[in-house]
Amino acid sequence: MYPILFSIDGVNLYTHGLLMVIGIGLGSLILYSIAKRKGYETKFLFDLIIYSVLGGLIGSRILYLLLYFNQFANWKEMLFIWYGGLVSYGGIIGGFLVVWAVLAYRKKPILEWFDMGIVGFMVGWGIGRVGCLLAGDSLGLISSSRIAIWGRIPTQLFESIWSIVVALICFWLLGRKEKFNLPDGFIFGVGLASYALGRFVVDFCRDDAPLFWIFKAGQIGSLVIFLLLAFILIVTVKRLKRKEF
Repeated sequence: MYPILFSIDGVNLYTHGLLMVIGIGLGSLILYSIAKRKGYETKFLFDLIIYSVLGGLIGSRILYLLLYFNQFANWKEMLFIWYGGLVSYGGIIGGFLVVWAVLAYRKKPILEWFDMGIVGFMVGWGIGRVGCLLAGDSLGLISSSRIAIWGRIPTQLFESIWSIVVALICFWLLGRKEKFNLPDGFIFGVGLASYALGRFVVDFCRDDAPLFWIFKAGQIGSLVIFLLLAFILIVTVKRLKRKEF
């Protein structure tokens, strides 16, 4: 594992942090490119990305505090985010809620931006998960199999690959949105539901204690998100078919 890429005069450059920055940067460029090509106004994108990152950090920390409240001796420790303690789904929810609020405030077509944004988001997420692997975070089960890396199943790498696959699926759908007559927000729903389903499967190999029966906390969150979005998508498709007849 390589949690620290290198050090200069005692200042460490952390691999996970670097890859997160690269992921955010690349994901933002992808969103900018798609929006620009489709003729959307992009001057506010920098602010949108900054606010979404802050919202993601706050959301991921809040969910961690709710799930693992007993780990902290006092309220001050709850603020020590540099010691770790972030939950990915809290970050996803927090980030997208902030994006929703910013787009609503600027009177932008929210669901259209979400359809474009899910492509860049999933690419950035996939790169960030490689950082988890190198940092030794979100560890997989101990294994001596051929697929093991550093003695563990590389669940972070599996999630990374799946995130890129989801991004490609969403990008393909985005290019055929008018052809398939897809409603605004549908591609976003497909992307997030697909990610949640993949995450649910991958987490069976993650080295976390079960929270309920054989399911871990991340799997329960994934299942809830997948079922909710699947229900919404199915209802949306049925309504579209009714309108066609």
